[in-house]
Amino acid sequence: MIPLILATPAMAQYNRDFQFKNPSFSGQNASAHWLTIENQEFTRKQEIREKIEEQLEEAAREEKNSFLNRFLNNLQSRIYSRLAAQLTDNLFSQEGQSGSFELEGNTISYAEDGDELVLTIVQADGSVTEIRIPLSGFSF
Repeated sequence: MIPLILATPAMAQYNRDFQFKNPSFSGQNASAHWLTIENQEFTRKQEIREKIEEQLEEAAREEKNSFLNRFLNNLQSRIYSRLAAQLTDNLFSQEGQSGSFELEGNTISYAEDGDELVLTIVQADGSVTEIRIPLSGFSF
């Protein structure tokens, strides 16, 4: 029992404080630890969001470049080209020619008023574009 009594004063001087090393438990540097976790979570969420956007853009590009869409765009271009050719033939084939037609919600009208040909385009939103073509300058 004597060795126990002699060891007690030495052990009393030894400070036996237990401290956690994890800042979540000890509180020391906890805010930096939490900010690091928050930054990692934010970065991961942002990477996921960017990856989803990238996949959606890729899907849109693939749909736009599909065979069906390319065929439809080519067909539409040819139809518009034919309409433009017919309109040009009608504009310059007879004197005093006038007319109008509607194309995808836009009204296109044309009329000759002596020295010039007036082409008026009224868009679906109500805005008006007028093109004046002098007839005296065209000779083939």
